[in-house]
Amino acid sequence: GGAAGHPGRGAGARAGWLQLGEVGGVVGGQAAGRQQKGELGRRKKLGLGQAFTARLLHGQDSGRLPAERASSPPVMGRPSMAVRSSVVAIPNCVDPELFEMLETIAARAEGRVDGFTPKEIERFETAFSRFKIPGERDLYVTDIPDLLGYLGHVITNEEAVMNVVRQVTMYDYVDFDEYLNFMEKFGEFEREEFWRCFQEFDEDKSGEISVKELRTLTKAMGFVPLRQMVHEALSIVDVDGNGQLNFNELCTFLAVYQHAEGFTQEEVTELRRQFNFFSVPGEGSNRDINVLPPEALSDALVQVFDAVTRIMGERLSSGKGLQKSSFDKSTGAPESLRFAEFLIFARKLREEVFKKMSADSASLFGTNGEREQFASDREEFSRHDLDSSGGLSEEELRKVLVNKRYTPLREVLDEILDEIYDGDWDPESSELQFEEYFDFMLIFEQRDGFTKAQVRELRTVYDRFDEDNSGEVSVMECAELFRYVGYRVTLEDLRDHVMEVDENGSGQLDFREFLRLMRLYREKELHKIRTVFDKCKDQSRDQMPVRMLEKSLVGLGHDPPFQLLPGMEKQKYISFDDMVAIADSCRSAYVAKERKKAGFSDEEIEHFQEIYKRFDLNKNGEIDNLELQNILKEFGWQPRSREQQTELMNKIDNARALAREAGVQDVGSDGSPTLRFWTFIQLARMCKTEEDKASEAKLRELQHELKFTEGEVEDFRQVFRSWVKRSFELEGRSPPKPQDNVPETLSREMIRRLMRSLGTSLSPSISDVLDSKIQSLDEESRLETAELGFSAFLQLMRWTLDTNFAGVNDATASSTEDDAVPWSVLGSLGVSLRMSVARLAHVRSAQAWRVWAAGPRGLKAGLGVV
Repeated sequence: GGAAGHPGRGAGARAGWLQLGEVGGVVGGQAAGRQQKGELGRRKKLGLGQAFTARLLHGQDSGRLPAERASSPPVMGRPSMAVRSSVVAIPNCVDPELFEMLETIAARAEGRVDGFTPKEIERFETAFSRFKIPGERDLYVTDIPDLLGYLGHVITNEEAVMNVVRQVTMYDYVDFDEYLNFMEKFGEFEREEFWRCFQEFDEDKSGEISVKELRTLTKAMGFVPLRQMVHEALSIVDVDGNGQLNFNELCTFLAVYQHAEGFTQEEVTELRRQFNFFSVPGEGSNRDINVLPPEALSDALVQVFDAVTRIMGERLSSGKGLQKSSFDKSTGAPESLRFAEFLIFARKLREEVFKKMSADSASLFGTNGEREQFASDREEFSRHDLDSSGGLSEEELRKVLVNKRYTPLREVLDEILDEIYDGDWDPESSELQFEEYFDFMLIFEQRDGFTKAQVRELRTVYDRFDEDNSGEVSVMECAELFRYVGYRVTLEDLRDHVMEVDENGSGQLDFREFLRLMRLYREKELHKIRTVFDKCKDQSRDQMPVRMLEKSLVGLGHDPPFQLLPGMEKQKYISFDDMVAIADSCRSAYVAKERKKAGFSDEEIEHFQEIYKRFDLNKNGEIDNLELQNILKEFGWQPRSREQQTELMNKIDNARALAREAGVQDVGSDGSPTLRFWTFIQLARMCKTEEDKASEAKLRELQHELKFTEGEVEDFRQVFRSWVKRSFELEGRSPPKPQDNVPETLSREMIRRLMRSLGTSLSPSISDVLDSKIQSLDEESRLETAELGFSAFLQLMRWTLDTNFAGVNDATASSTEDDAVPWSVLGSLGVSLRMSVARLAHVRSAQAWRVWAAGPRGLKAGLGVV
């Protein structure tokens, strides 16, 4: 109880001192008997966890208060019986609602407040409304256990709950007033169980438990206790700093903990930011506030948590996780969420992650009995607990991270261990217990292996290139972003990588997906460093001699001179982490070099130099406007109107500014009719980007015309590029280089092969129909030498689906339904295309959707297409 109102809505500046008599009485009532009315049952997230719910789940105790016990829990509101009065210092960072809740606790301790506060009633009413019978004012009593679970209670087994219900009514329904009465009585029962749990942990019967035992106790009560939140709440509750909590102080701690559903103020602020971004103006009873549409729930949660949470988020978005009355059989869209409910779902999601990780990891940390209980899910993790100590050493932790395809770096490990581990971490002897391991992995995966500072930097860069402030960046925007941070990528390669991380199939990247993409590129970068390091290291000590440093860094593309970082001057050998730190310190110069080249490869730069020199007739290193026009004509970039000519002059000045920003010294003065080579390179990038954007805009128009989604277009793009690559392999030709600017196309023969891969039989008459369509799509109306680009390929696919060409829809349905389809014979490219066509042809069979549900990206990757 006492968790008044909705979770905090940001940091407040209110500070002060609060005198609390018997502060912990928040979980209890005002006094014995009727004084306790309204004070019980106000917890959002209290419970007994495995230790106590095991008895309740098996029907023991039957929900009745035990007849005998060592003593009763301390009663609130009686100073003579209080453990002691406490003065709680409220930090300046406490938000106003938390301050209000603590004032309520103090008022209850002094007997000045009775019953539920308006905000508590509002929270109960919101939950009651979600579960009540549609069109009625009553709640079916068998739905009360689900409602309690929704509010965060874990004593939710029907037998225990119904015994409390029967103290309120013998009917099958309760109205809201009766429900409030139930919550009071349930609070009494729950408090008694917490007291029993407290006594079990108070082994010396001193009436206090240590802060060290607190996380284990709260876990037994059903919490998902993260160290940061525990310490944040303790900073308010344990005012004397003695590291001991009595039962009443524990209850106050739980109230503070529950105030924001177990999240820190920093986390609540971020959750609020995401809620505000995805929310829309409410309607009806919510017309004065913003609400979160259920279809946006998954995207909002993923921005705060790791992408693996999308599965649960999508289940919630579909309505399967948005609880309602068992009498509500409607199939309409689920209701939108207020911020308080959004926090509840965020908490539920974290609990799901905790349960899954707990089940997967008991072989690492549990007792022998727990290991047997979860043995079937433990094989992966048991490999890492090398000494079977029940804890995880740093060596074992590194193996877990490597198994998850991360490269563990000392800098990242130290930062997170400092946040989640009590005491000084010794890489040789310290070990993580499960709760600490959960904290570590939650933070590590939220940051995707980056440090806090790196995530902030990436957020700043991401926001800079999110030009329309949509919360997503397109592939085009992402390409510019990558060039800005020093990664050299082609548009087509970037599309491939975007497909790997585009979890929602939108064809664009939100920040979480962008962070994952940056992780992939960072791992590539670390792999290169590791390869060079391993070649140069002393094999006997897994370290590299300092004398090999220059050779290693040159091999990574950095330019001398190089120097060791502070503190390394006297070292003769450096570790891999040292090597990464040194390479990162050289990155600013590397990024400047890449910006100077505007993201073009060395081969492309050489190609530009050849053309530049050819048109630089007087060989003075500068080209005038006429010479520039001739160069631009080589690439089809020349201005075609007076307006475009004026715009070109502005572009040249912008190119000079970009060249200066990249560190080029002599770029000439703005407005000059001549320009130099590195200014021309920036201009070339601007022209190339405009050309790509124009092509992308035409493709989007075609996409809407053909009624394909962005995700479907990207699926077909992967198929198209795979067949282009295959055509070169079959014909024994080398693919063109990027600087050759040759468009990707498929010949008539490759299109026929592609169609046959769909399981169709091309008889002479059907072949004639296909040839006629190919000829109509060829830009020059050719047949024998026809070449179709990607836009024409999309039109061909739309025509294939709409006309059910050669029974292709039936063929794909049949092949995807058949468990015995010889996939290896069909080839991975044919399978990928079958899946794309099957999806777009709306194949409804369970088998077809089961195969497709594995994901076109995962399917293609697994079969070696991407």
